[in-house]
Amino acid sequence: MKAMSQVRGVIVAGALLGISTTVLSQPSPDPRATFKVGTAVAGRGQKVTGVIAVPAGVDAATSIAVAVVHGARPGPVLAIVAGAHGTEYSSILAVERLIQVLDPAQISGTVI
Repeated sequence: MKAMSQVRGVIVAGALLGISTTVLSQPSPDPRATFKVGTAVAGRGQKVTGVIAVPAGVDAATSIAVAVVHGARPGPVLAIVAGAHGTEYSSILAVERLIQVLDPAQISGTVI
């Protein structure tokens, strides 16, 4: 009887070990399956545009254009700001060109 009890214990322990191994090896859900900035909401592998609404304060309300290129694979987030001063056209044009050539299927992480 004692031997049978030990065999059952080994079988139960093995079964539990197998279950815990299966649970641990499951891929964890993507913490950033979607990425939202203002009205731009991008899923993995998408490129979207939108605006960030700036409410009225001392100045009138306005909106700031934004693009989100959410890579097909997780990775770091890079935010690029252009045109901080109204006459800095070259930086705005450079970011517009970058947005056009970035392929979300080819990058890891997110570019804002």
